[in-house]
This record gives sequence, structure tokens and C-alpha cells, in this order.
Amino acid sequence: MRIGELSERTGVPAATIKYYLREQLLQPGEHGEGNTVEYGSAHVHRLTLIRALSETAGLSVAQIGEVLTVLARHHDSAFQAMGAALAATHREPAFSLASEGTREAAERTVDQLLAEYGWAEVAPPMYRDAMVTALTAFYRLGNPDPQEVLGHYADAAAALASADMEAIAEATRVEGVDVEQAVTATILGETVFAALRRIAHIAASARTQASQGPGS
Repeated sequence: MRIGELSERTGVPAATIKYYLREQLLQPGEHGEGNTVEYGSAHVHRLTLIRALSETAGLSVAQIGEVLTVLARHHDSAFQAMGAALAATHREPAFSLASEGTREAAERTVDQLLAEYGWAEVAPPMYRDAMVTALTAFYRLGNPDPQEVLGHYADAAAALASADMEAIAEATRVEGVDVEQAVTATILGETVFAALRRIAHIAASARTQASQGPGS
């Protein structure tokens, strides 16, 4: 198929396809007679993957390039690919609202939590720093210590991570896991989990309001 048909089938404008080609996110087509270039099903799939990472997961072009590099580099290990993809798509908080004592308090809270769950030795510094930055702003706004809530977060994260690992292990045992599927499920799963958390908040709020009765 020519680039026009590829654009129609994927919903990606021809100009954007050419941009992805220049950025090497999309593999070149096959040159035919004259100056024609033909594209196939692999290009359709790659463009669909790029759209999912960009439009659904909200990744930048640079981050998408990192994910595609991870897929090529770790094509035989889903677990290594997942870890590398998460590191590649991490978005560092832009700034910290630190004031005297707030960052120190945030660091104590985060380090205590990581130690309690046995994660202190394995937690990449960028994730630990992201938590510290967020909690620093939290404290700067005058909020109380969120230790109990953070424990619930950690419990949920641990349960979710275990479920992810079990699903991949089972898929590998039964039919052999597709590394791309494992990586995209992990990245897109963060969007799903964030939406579920908000739905759960709305449901919990509604239950609380109903239990308090009218006018409360």
C-alpha cells in the first residue's frame, strides 16, 4: 500500500507518518518501481502501537523512541523489557516546592516506607526522588503526615505488581509471552489503574455521603 492508504487505515496523517520515518520510529517502506514506496501490515501495526503510546498513554516522541528501543533490545525477556520500559517512560516532577524542613520530612517519610516494604535497596533513585518531590509539595501545602494512606498505596502497588508478574509467568508457561504485549500492557495499565482509582474515589465518596444522610 502507498502512504495515502497507510494513512487512511491507521488514522495517522501522511505528514505525521513522514515525521515518524525521519525520527526512525517507523521502519522505511519497500521501494518499488520508479519512486514508489510500499508499506505493509508491519507498518500498520507499528503506527497503531505509536498511537497507543502517544494518544492513550501520553508519551512524548522521545519516550516512544525509548520504548521501541527497549522492545528491540529485550525482545526475548518480558521482565527485563518491562523494567526498562518503565524507566524510559518515567516523568520526573518538574520542580519541588521545598521550604525549610519540608524536604527533610518528605525524605524521612519515603525512606521509612521503602524500608518497611523491603524496597529501599531495589528502588531506582529517580522513583524515590519523584516521591520525595511530590511529598515535599504535599507538606508545603500544610497537609498532615500521610503515612497510613501511603501504606495503602504501597499495599495496592505490591498486589498489582504481583498480579502482573503472575500473569506474564502464566502466559509464558502456556504459550510464550509476547514482549511487546507485556510492555504495552504495563504502560497502558497505568492509565487504566489511574482511571479505576478515580472511579473508586467517586464510589467511596457517594457511599460516605449516602451513609451520612440528606443535608450532611
